Amino acid sequence: MKIYFLRHTSLKVGSDIFYGQTDLDVSGSFLSELKVVKKKFLKEKIDVGNLEVYSSPLKRCMKLTKKISDNFRVDNRLKELNLGDWEMKKMKTIPKEQIFKWEENLMTYKIPNGESNKDFLLRLKSFLKDVIKLKKDVLIVAHAGSINGMISNLTNEPFDKLVKNYWEKIGFGSLSLIEKNGGQSRIRFIGK
Repeated sequence: MKIYFLRHTSLKVGSDIFYGQTDLDVSGSFLSELKVVKKKFLKEKIDVGNLEVYSSPLKRCMKLTKKISDNFRVDNRLKELNLGDWEMKKMKTIPKEQIFKWEENLMTYKIPNGESNKDFLLRLKSFLKDVIKLKKDVLIVAHAGSINGMISNLTNEPFDKLVKNYWEKIGFGSLSLIEKNGGQSRIRFIGK
């Protein structure tokens, strides 16, 4: 079973802003980024018509999904981490003690009025459990955090390690592939 992950394209948002589940729109370079995504699909010989396609319900994923597939399912569990009180705030405006607690307890710290990474990963695991039952190749259009979380769930690599190793690689419009064979999942590539 092949599980392709596609991150949404770039967004209309300033730098160093926490935007988790805020429903932001794509940037003005969307159409040129879409061309790049389509070239990646051609290079990897990915026929979207032969895949079960899933999308996060957030606008930034839906716009991309609609341009690459006419037949897809939307699943709320694919949303990015809920950043609660940190949504749409610059990192420097978040109290330093909260940032420190989050960094020191990456899995268990619950962002005020948001969710913890532990809860986030459980949500993603629930989605993957349903998808794996299909035993079909899939394409999942989602967010960097969601993709890292699903790769962690599939490969049993610790989420905090994956975030450090792959956060930069899972750029806007990037493609990743995990192959699942029985109980084994293998990373084929990250962030192409």
